[in-house]
Amino acid sequence: MKNKQSNAIIVGDKKTPETSRELELLLNTLHINTEVVFPIDTSKIHPATFLTKGKLEELLLLSQALQVDFIAFDDELGYTQIRNLSKKFSSIITDRPRIILDIFSSRATSREGKIQVQLAVLKKRLPEIVQQHQSYDQQVGFIGGKGPGERKIEITRRNIYQKIHRLNLQLKGLEKQRKTKRDRRLSSNQFLVSIVGYTNAGKSTLFNALTKDQTPTDDLLFHTLDTRTRKGFLSNSLGYALYSDTVGFIRKLPHELVEAFKGTLEEIRYADLLLIVVDVSDPDFPLHLNTVKDTLLDLQAQHIRQIIVYNKADLYPEKTNFNALMKQYGDGILVSALKKGNIDSLKKEIIFQIESSLSSFNEA
Repeated sequence: MKNKQSNAIIVGDKKTPETSRELELLLNTLHINTEVVFPIDTSKIHPATFLTKGKLEELLLLSQALQVDFIAFDDELGYTQIRNLSKKFSSIITDRPRIILDIFSSRATSREGKIQVQLAVLKKRLPEIVQQHQSYDQQVGFIGGKGPGERKIEITRRNIYQKIHRLNLQLKGLEKQRKTKRDRRLSSNQFLVSIVGYTNAGKSTLFNALTKDQTPTDDLLFHTLDTRTRKGFLSNSLGYALYSDTVGFIRKLPHELVEAFKGTLEEIRYADLLLIVVDVSDPDFPLHLNTVKDTLLDLQAQHIRQIIVYNKADLYPEKTNFNALMKQYGDGILVSALKKGNIDSLKKEIIFQIESSLSSFNEA
């Protein structure tokens, strides 16, 4: 999925066009241009091909007319569905989880990040190997004996299990190292501020503004996979805080990736303060904010003090009533991380939250 000339048709639910727009951005991250979105009613799904007969024929004609390289479904397809569709289309059939896994694979740079992505990919492959096994039995008609294809699939499956086991051991070793660092930080009483938010909301740009770091930032989804922590000056009385930049959230994140990155994401629970970064220039930001809050709830981090950071204010219409916006979605600080607009106000709120936390701790 790295050919700059590649193009695709997106097959998405007509009731949720915002997720199809998001899939278009995901494909663009892989240098795949979207020709058109093909809307369907996902309440009418055919188990064999995902599409009803009429929609299947309509999509087949459209793909032939546009000569697309990929047909990307904004839902998760089963192995059998992909196999059946691949027999009918000359285009490569893919889906949202596989696209996200592709992006994560290209983004992982640290040893831990690479292990986490490898684990997710292997766990994704396992059920497909099982389905291949079952499909082979049905085609060949084996009842009790084992044919050569079946033996090969069993060996492949066993090799995957063994590799998953090795990767899990390596990941546990790295998590132990992370725990040691965390315990050292906790014993030093350093205040930790975790920057969380939807992917491409400007978390890394805000991280740079608060820490004077030079972390590369691009207008791409999942630009940051590996958690980074740097010091940032607060005040003469409080000194420095530690700021942590985390992987971005997204709707319909493959559960294999959630499981693989669980250790990294759970570090958020040890933060003293969360900065929830929202891209107010994105019309879908309320949905993104809900996704972030739901994810924090899943991580049992919803109780941590929070500041909503309404970012990219420089891209939002000038006549917007931000007071009304915050009244609807929650109080916060309006900033432009890229232009460092209102960062001082954000720092003052961070200091206030830290001092309030210390005051509550002393009273207890």
